[in-house]
Parts: sequence; C-alpha cells; structure tokens
Amino acid sequence: MVNLFQGKTKLRIISIIAILAISCNIRIADWQTFDFNYFKLKVPRDWRKFDMQGVDAFIGGLTNGRDSLLFYFGSNVSGFQGNNENYLFAQDTINGKIAEIKIPQKDRLGSIELFINKAENENKFVLASSYNSNQSLILRIFKSVIFQSSDTTKNGSLTTTKFKKYPFGSGSTIFQANCTACHARHKRFAGPALTPELINSRTKEWLYTFFKDRKNLKKDSAYLAGQKEAGKIDCIQFTDYSKEDIEQLVSYLKGL
Repeated sequence: MVNLFQGKTKLRIISIIAILAISCNIRIADWQTFDFNYFKLKVPRDWRKFDMQGVDAFIGGLTNGRDSLLFYFGSNVSGFQGNNENYLFAQDTINGKIAEIKIPQKDRLGSIELFINKAENENKFVLASSYNSNQSLILRIFKSVIFQSSDTTKNGSLTTTKFKKYPFGSGSTIFQANCTACHARHKRFAGPALTPELINSRTKEWLYTFFKDRKNLKKDSAYLAGQKEAGKIDCIQFTDYSKEDIEQLVSYLKGL
C-alpha cells in the first residue's frame, strides 16, 4: 500500500512539473503587474483587485472571476493552517525569498498556498488560492512575487523531489508554519524568545509532552511563571501531528 501511494504521488508530481514546464513556454507579455505597495506580483490581464479590511495585518485579494487569491502581510501572520493530511509541500526560492508552498494531492481539491516567513523586515506573507483554482496558473503567479528587498537573480525551480507529505523538510518548517506568529528564536515577540538556553533547560521528553500531551505535563515553577507573564495564554497543541513530527520540531529547537 505504501509503495502504491508513493507511486501515485510521484505520478502526481510529475504531472505538476510537466504542466509547469509547458506553461513556462507560454509568453506572459500580456500579463499585468499589481502593485500593493509592500509587494508586487504579475497576473493575466483579466484579473482585478478587491479590498478587504484587516485588523493586525495588511490583507486583500485578486480574482479573475474563476480563480481567486487572498494575501496577508504582517508581523502576526501565521503559516499553513488547518488539516494538512491531504496536501503536499515543498520549499522554493522566489526572487531571493525562501518560501514554503502547499498544494493539494488531488488537483482542484484544496487551496494552493504560499508562505514566506521573512518577506520584509519582521513581516511574513501568505498568498492562498480559492479551493478549486487552476494550479499551474497559481504557481506561476507565486513565482512573480517581489518585495522591496527581493533579489530577482535568485530563483529556484520546483522538482519532483521537493513536493512530499507533511512534514515537508525538517523541524524548521514545522516551526515556521506554526510558531512564528508568536515566537522568534532570539528575541521576545508576542511570546518568549525560544533561545537555546531556554529550550535546553528542558529535556526532549518534557518538550514532547508540552507539544503533544499537555494535560500530563509537569508544570513546575518556571513554567507557571512564564505562563503568568504571558497572561495565561498557552501555546497551541500539535494534536494532529505524529510522534515523528514532534521529534523533528524538538530536535530543531534544541539545535540537534
């Protein structure tokens, strides 16, 4: 069963790359550039912008009436949300920015999403499609995103080996997708800085229990003091993640 699934996944990815390869030969001279002040991107001429009201982030959207994209730009923006079971993930370089990309395993059965943790200064960036959007078109739009500090000479390419089941690379990508809305590694953000000193004051077993099974966590004085400082706001629990996922995250945080 595993080999069959992997075979289907591989064929799926080859199809994606084939579509991308064909689409690269299509001229985009007729595409237009949308300038959103903080970033720019290119879309076909039949696309238009629409406004949205954000509270703690700059948000908005664009559509051609069939496919739509929503964007979120700000320091409190989080990575991929929801159940990732039916998705594949990859990392790519888009104009010098390291980006995570999420696609549904089955075409037009899920949102296509882009997450850039370091978009501009402390700001993060999410660009997400509607549920049944044209995948090859959306991925081409993703590759056109440019920020003020972007480097257009540095661009990666999607390959069959890059897209895979979650977790899609390492504990670092799990951290980027779930924790960076509240935490930084070396300075306080909405939550405490996750410095090596703080993380290594805990055992791997304690950290695993914290992320996965908090009802059985030993809440010592240091933990209770930190919780009080945070106003009794606790971190999310990774209930949908496997043991291997959490072990990857803990190893990343400990610098292993």
